[in-house]
Amino acid sequence: MSDKEDLWKEVPSHAFISLARRGMEKVSLDQCFLKNCDNEDGNLLEPIKKEEEETEKKIVKKIHIKCKKCGGTFILKLETIKNVAKPTSSEEYGEDTLSMGLVYALDDKGNNIGHIGYF
Repeated sequence: MSDKEDLWKEVPSHAFISLARRGMEKVSLDQCFLKNCDNEDGNLLEPIKKEEEETEKKIVKKIHIKCKKCGGTFILKLETIKNVAKPTSSEEYGEDTLSMGLVYALDDKGNNIGHIGYF
């Protein structure tokens, strides 16, 4: 398996965006999020590299992706916030502790393009 296939495994297939009181909508992450690009074909996207940092409170992964349709590069920022909710029992934090994932799109300079949703 190639490094690029391994990078795709780091990216969730979709995220959910809140529709206020109307629920959530499923959004595919196999698309280009750059302005003026309508690429929704995951085969035209190529992950280039990954940056990762972890603190006590969160894990941040940045997956750099090249779009073969528009020629641009964007970054999917996957932020997992640990310990969002405490366990209902008196046990210590463990694997049952709830976490929350947020997905952002960044341009190639790291500027925030927008919040995509939750994973």
